[in-house]
Amino acid sequence: MPIWCPECNAMLADGTEECPRCGAHIGAPEPENEFRGSDIAWFSAYTIAIILIPIIVGVGIALLCLFLFFIQN
Repeated sequence: MPIWCPECNAMLADGTEECPRCGAHIGAPEPENEFRGSDIAWFSAYTIAIILIPIIVGVGIALLCLFLFFIQN
């Protein structure tokens, strides 16, 4: 993907550190499709929550049913 010089708007090749037209310093572009550690942590937390919430609700309902069964007997 081409990048553009912020000073003179010249189209530059990937990895260019200095604009050949005006000499402006071009910073390295940030990678767009890489996961950061915080992204993976949030994804893991959501995944665990999606798995654990139905299990906790099911166990709660089972305990409530057992409690009601023993109260009636």
